[in-house]
Amino acid sequence: MKKSTRILCNGALATAVIAGLSAFASGYLTGAAPWPASGLTALATANGPVAGAPSVRKTLLGSAPAQARFDRIIVRYQDAAQTRSRPASVLGAVNAAATRAGLTGSRALAGHGASVLDVQHVRRLATGADVLRLSRGLDRGETDRLLAELRADPAVKYAQPDYLKQRLDFVPDDPRFDLQWHYTHPSAGIDAPAAWDTSHGDGVVVAVLDTGYLDHADLNANIVAGYDFIHDPDVGGDGDGRDADAHDPGDWVGGNPSSFHGTHVAGTVAALTNNGVGVAGVAFAAKVQPVRVLGHGGGYTSDIADAIVWASGGHVDGVPDNADPAEVINLSLGGSGSCSQDPVTQEAIDGAVARGVTVVVAAGNDNADAGFFSPASCKGVITVGASGIDGARSWFSNYGATVAVTAPGGNATSGSDPDDRWIWSLGNAGTQAPLPSPEGDRLMGMIGTSMASPHVAGVVALMQAAATEAGRPPLTPAQVKALLRGTVKPFTVVPPASKPQGPGIVDAAAAVHAATQEIPVDQGELLSNRVAIAGQTGAAGDARLFKIVVPAGMRSLNLRSYGGSGDVSIYIAYERVATPTLFDRKSAKPGTGEAVVITQPAAGTYYLSVVGESAFSGVSVLGVYQ
Repeated sequence: MKKSTRILCNGALATAVIAGLSAFASGYLTGAAPWPASGLTALATANGPVAGAPSVRKTLLGSAPAQARFDRIIVRYQDAAQTRSRPASVLGAVNAAATRAGLTGSRALAGHGASVLDVQHVRRLATGADVLRLSRGLDRGETDRLLAELRADPAVKYAQPDYLKQRLDFVPDDPRFDLQWHYTHPSAGIDAPAAWDTSHGDGVVVAVLDTGYLDHADLNANIVAGYDFIHDPDVGGDGDGRDADAHDPGDWVGGNPSSFHGTHVAGTVAALTNNGVGVAGVAFAAKVQPVRVLGHGGGYTSDIADAIVWASGGHVDGVPDNADPAEVINLSLGGSGSCSQDPVTQEAIDGAVARGVTVVVAAGNDNADAGFFSPASCKGVITVGASGIDGARSWFSNYGATVAVTAPGGNATSGSDPDDRWIWSLGNAGTQAPLPSPEGDRLMGMIGTSMASPHVAGVVALMQAAATEAGRPPLTPAQVKALLRGTVKPFTVVPPASKPQGPGIVDAAAAVHAATQEIPVDQGELLSNRVAIAGQTGAAGDARLFKIVVPAGMRSLNLRSYGGSGDVSIYIAYERVATPTLFDRKSAKPGTGEAVVITQPAAGTYYLSVVGESAFSGVSVLGVYQ
């Protein structure tokens, strides 16, 4: 098996028909701004370009401005106030808030062609929040005023824009590559062939929340039923709203071709392998559940939140329950604004994690701190940065304490760059609508953190299958994250201290092996009396566990965190591991300065858990008994 898969990765694809689609810069990480103009499609065989193929233009990654206008908002009432969140009540509350915000009077109308601001109730989300559509887009200042008025009501749990999120990549136009170095390169790859000696991902379902999927000879057998969650027909482009057909009709905008992004991502997760066709998937015996959330111009946060709930086994009104809930969710998408500004996404992720589902997300391609993007900065996720063939951080990749690990995402800077600067997976020869399979089947090269994330999602599937085959219980999302971080390969070129990307590049073989081993329940780091442990760093939701053994006869015990940057809370428990849901004492003030003092402590072991309310760095932990 190992020998044949290596032959497939390194040799068989040299004779496959491939397509190098023209590069285009997506609206990744931002709102609905149109993408720059792109070139035409170039098709090629192993022997050269197809006769008559059009010439190609190359457009590389480019920054897109943050979403400037919002015509949809999401409002969630406190659970105790749900009777106030009936559609008519919500409409009345939003209209009243708009009036107080100065958005409906004569002055407001004067600047908008005398159009009245009308509010329509769109639907209730699975999280309990309501989506409302405004008759005109509000600029950032108007939106902030409206939301401030809504948030002033103590019965409102949160109010936020219904952000548009985007896929995180672009497509190159180079017709020929040495494919899948990202699995096999000794220092820059994930060492997939060695992992396959232990696990193929059998029995694991990976939900890919993306543009949907295409019928493709190298993927069809690994697809399980998904769903199309795009509610707005203008975004969906298939004319039928939400339904059980998750096929990708194309996401073209203006002159830009369709990306077929979801199929590329799905192929990295679980393309068929050792079948003499196409490329290999990381977890080629796993199943992909395509969940369509991105269409023309991106995808609404409200649709993505419902899709996260459904994919993880939760209930969404009006949608049949998921017959095959996923163990892993991949989100190769994102938008500007931290997760603290996107509570509906955090709430959906919290539900997924509570159901035992590991959520893997792309860090983003803005060469910026991932803490300023969602869902990259959400609690409980595994945020993935990108690296290139040189084993270094990709030039476009987001970074920061929020990034848990790094995986191959490519590092090309030009459409004529060498083969091994791209990530290759499945695609289609169509430019707008896809061409039917098999004649439309192609391989496509892309770069982006969108390509890094499914590598990790596939590795998680390998880990879960390996744990089960070893007779162990499924790994929790926290255990998955800890094992991935603890088994990485070092960077060939270490990122600068100002742009960290986690401890290294994911090592599939080492992570799979670790998943088969017993995981100790008591993993706390031992604190010595009056000796601080410095340098604690993590993402929002990450926990660092410590323990201190207190002798008999002590008058007091002081447990504290301090210094560094970010925001943490501490949780304390006696003779058991402390968590945010199981503790005896806690301290949860803004910042990193937290303290719990226990008078006349009983002799024994006290556990202290430091949990990131946001990303944190350089925090010290201290225990003092006397």
